[in-house]
Amino acid sequence: MDSEAIHKAASQPISSYGSNAEKRDDGTPRTSEGLFSAGTALPVRQKAPTAWSKLTNEVTRRRVLYSDMQPVEISTRRTVASLFVGEGSELESVMFHLGVKSDNCRVVLWGLWFTGAFVGMFAVGRFVPLGFIWASLLMLPLPFVALLLMSVDLIRELLSSMDIYIITILQVALFIDGLYFCNVDIRSLFFFCYLPTMAVSGLVDAYPQKFRPLFALLFFGSALAVLFFWNYLLIFHWMVFGDSLKDVLKWKGLAFTLHHVSDQVTLAVFYSRHVWCSIFRNEFFVMIKAEVLTRRELVESVIDVEDNGEEVEHFYLKDDDEKHHRRAAEVRMCHSSTVR
Repeated sequence: MDSEAIHKAASQPISSYGSNAEKRDDGTPRTSEGLFSAGTALPVRQKAPTAWSKLTNEVTRRRVLYSDMQPVEISTRRTVASLFVGEGSELESVMFHLGVKSDNCRVVLWGLWFTGAFVGMFAVGRFVPLGFIWASLLMLPLPFVALLLMSVDLIRELLSSMDIYIITILQVALFIDGLYFCNVDIRSLFFFCYLPTMAVSGLVDAYPQKFRPLFALLFFGSALAVLFFWNYLLIFHWMVFGDSLKDVLKWKGLAFTLHHVSDQVTLAVFYSRHVWCSIFRNEFFVMIKAEVLTRRELVESVIDVEDNGEEVEHFYLKDDDEKHHRRAAEVRMCHSSTVR
């Protein structure tokens, strides 16, 4: 078909397509089955063409990089709380409303956490009397409520990721450092109260999706603040830790400093990635990642003629492996059924 015929067909409305063209639920023609009056079949596309498409009859085999994650059924109603009170129960609904949907309750939870973290860190640095360290207990409600409302299916996916274990090891090291430098005195209470927050930080991807961006922004922004203030105390206010920090620096010296800095920088990068994703990529997970590989595939060249008459060439995968195609298109369900 020459260029003039292409442009002429492109100007025709969709209603001028062949009468045998099947339609989708939204009324648009199926690109793999709809025929123009001229009898030229449209190529298989990911979406309906805007005007006209034609094959260039050029199919090449090229190495491509793509994700090979199998679709998995996820139930956001199957929360940690539902394991104890039952899925869809009235008590679970009340917990979800108070912990996630209610703005006033969220303000209270975050207000308690910020107060406990702020006053507790000041008590660790001896900027306020040690008796204020008991304010650290105010940090406990938020991480426990958040954990109860997380999806069990997503937590299962997170536990299969290596990142969560690496970050957990670094946070355990931070917890042990806090106990050691505080000489396991009353100030250690802050780190025991902060421990649930560190434990939940690796599971934030399982938080309800609609409210996750704001939660992650506040959660990891606060974690960054605590991390920076802790290192500020170690560098510029180290005398409040007595001889413990002095002895470590004396006997370990540069080796200890390098290990400590590397751990703290890694944690800061981890927290910063969550903050960045919560702002610019808030629809995507941070810890849950698909498997990615390279594979030689058949690539089909397609020319799209836009409404303004401009021809644009695109390339699409042409699956020649039916077994691989069926496996990739299969959805793994949470509850399997047997066909009799």
